Amino acid sequence: MECPRCTSEMTDGRCPTCGYTVATKRNDDTEMISKLKSLVTTVSIVVFLGYLILNVSVMLLSVDLVLPKTLTNQSIIFILFPIPLGLVEISGYTFAAYYLFLVFSVIISYIVLFYTGWNELFSYVKKTVSGKYKELDEKHKETSSPILRLVTAFGALVFITLIYTIMLDLMGVGIEAPEEFLDRPIWQRVFSLTQAAVWEEFVTRVAYIGLPLVIYALIKGKKNTMRYLFGGFGFEEKYSVLLVIISTIIFAVAHLPGWNWDPLKVIQVVPAGIFFGYLFVKDGLHSAILIHFVWDYMFGDVPGMILDVSNLDNLFAIVMLFWATVGAFYTYSYIKKFTRWVDREDEEKREIPKEKEEFEAKKLKDHTAGVTIGYSCPNCSYTKAEYTQKDKLRCKRCGTESDPKSPKTQQSKNLFQGGGWPPS
Repeated sequence: MECPRCTSEMTDGRCPTCGYTVATKRNDDTEMISKLKSLVTTVSIVVFLGYLILNVSVMLLSVDLVLPKTLTNQSIIFILFPIPLGLVEISGYTFAAYYLFLVFSVIISYIVLFYTGWNELFSYVKKTVSGKYKELDEKHKETSSPILRLVTAFGALVFITLIYTIMLDLMGVGIEAPEEFLDRPIWQRVFSLTQAAVWEEFVTRVAYIGLPLVIYALIKGKKNTMRYLFGGFGFEEKYSVLLVIISTIIFAVAHLPGWNWDPLKVIQVVPAGIFFGYLFVKDGLHSAILIHFVWDYMFGDVPGMILDVSNLDNLFAIVMLFWATVGAFYTYSYIKKFTRWVDREDEEKREIPKEKEEFEAKKLKDHTAGVTIGYSCPNCSYTKAEYTQKDKLRCKRCGTESDPKSPKTQQSKNLFQGGGWPPS
């Protein structure tokens, strides 16, 4: 094999002249991927926040249109049990107060998102601009921003939905919105989409994820049980994943014909329900509300209905093309990370007596236990290593020594709880 650096003949993956190794190339490729990933994600952040601000502005502009109509019309507040059931009919000032509550909830969610995620997001963008791309893969702080999670989840959801839509088109079918919804006046459509973003998150995520975990925590005698009600507690409870799935099924069933949508809509909203539930568990109700809000306003074409701007549809088409492109990568990243999390869970359940005896014999500290879960060489990403006499880990492929406590070595401990890529 010819060395790509000095053209000398390489032996066993190493150049005897300049010292170039296969691991060096692998490391260069990894750095290039990190650079591309960081730059694209920074652009995604700007595009998403711009679109989020646009939709919040459109919602506020539409208050003058919707609020007067609430005083002379009626609406029904529903629950999901598991299908939509009317709870109470409201009208007049009660209807107006309910609508203002929905608008207020979106605004508060927007404020909370920036309050909890701005520092990490600013650090992410700053390191991208300064060229510290690799650090963004290895360190937990920059990839723990709720804003960054929201951006990547939204992109993945757009891509998955687009693929599903293309598949339906190839089969000669499509999703039809209910005529009742399309025939509604603009104020009712804007109200319905705003209500869906806020109230549906209360009756699905809070009711079927937060509340069951509150009850579970009370039974177990845990402290601060109410912290589970509005999300943001992470996946520390093993039942969180199951509850996300249950809430997604209920969310999908609510779109069955006879209530609202075409039967094909049920399949389409399953990925949305998973991402909404995921953000609810990771960051809280506000994050689930915002992704639902942007999602419904985008596909409901609310900006197009409210704003009188020429070529707005063309601009949105370009934005959708961008999201479909970057969303392909985000979808791949989420699937890869979830798969690694599942593998990690399986490995943690296995007992390896021989390895346990070796650990006890070496009197290793707790932080070295992560090696049995998943070691990754910081140089070549190989997964096998051996301990040195100085309690370091030496890669069995390239010989690189690393500290067992380093973020790279311990990266698999944080696969689903936080850190790494994508932000989760």
